[in-house]
Amino acid sequence: MDNQRLINQLEEYDLNENEARIYLLLLKNAGHMSVVQIGRNLDLGRTPVYNALEKLEQKGLVKKVVVERGYNYSAQDPNHLEKYWQDKARNIEKLAGGLNPLIDSLQQLGMVDSYQSQVSYFSGQRGMEQITYNSLRADRDLYIYEMATMSAFIDQKTAEKFRQVLVDRQIMTHQLTNLAHLNRYTRVEKMVRDLWDIRHINPEILKIQFETVIYNDVVAMYSYVDEEPFGVEIHNPNLAQMQIQIFKAMQRLAVSMEKLDDFGAARLPK
Repeated sequence: MDNQRLINQLEEYDLNENEARIYLLLLKNAGHMSVVQIGRNLDLGRTPVYNALEKLEQKGLVKKVVVERGYNYSAQDPNHLEKYWQDKARNIEKLAGGLNPLIDSLQQLGMVDSYQSQVSYFSGQRGMEQITYNSLRADRDLYIYEMATMSAFIDQKTAEKFRQVLVDRQIMTHQLTNLAHLNRYTRVEKMVRDLWDIRHINPEILKIQFETVIYNDVVAMYSYVDEEPFGVEIHNPNLAQMQIQIFKAMQRLAVSMEKLDDFGAARLPK
């Protein structure tokens, strides 16, 4: 497997680029290396090398080796990466268990009004990524009026990460589109196979002109065609519930599309 692909995979597991490069370098060297040697091999200064080594040590992926003039560093067995994520998962579970009581306490103090309407504005590439990331908070279902796939407004690598999170969290995606045919767009097969309901709505019934996503108490709308991408996110439980009802009414007027494979290709049935 090529080095860049390994770096990309390690980045998905909470290592930044410098940490991934240094860890791979140390793995390939049977012994140990100094900070100067690491920096020369990777064309990095002392400060970024020290910073990356400190984080790798915290994650259990490198260890210090005492030498005559201080410390060198060597790689730990890759199995330590699994242990790091097991520990992190336990900590996340512990934190998640205390989240609802914390929210209740804050609301009782009057710091948060859970029924207060809020409107947030997003723009540019970063804004599109953020508004899409926010939709991963869906409790169970996403309702989407779709103009194009996620990859049309955020890069494919980020889009695939988001799709995998949908699978991990078992979020069902319900989509309505005016398109009669969809090309392949993903490698996250389980999402397409088990968690994707795609239907075609005749544009004479409903012409979709804004990408719209509805979940929980949120209605998000965004546009990315022929202009600077922008989006608006409205938090209001009554509005969201009404929009879900309208979406389901449109679903009954739509035609289920035929999935051609597990990679997202679909078409109207013949």
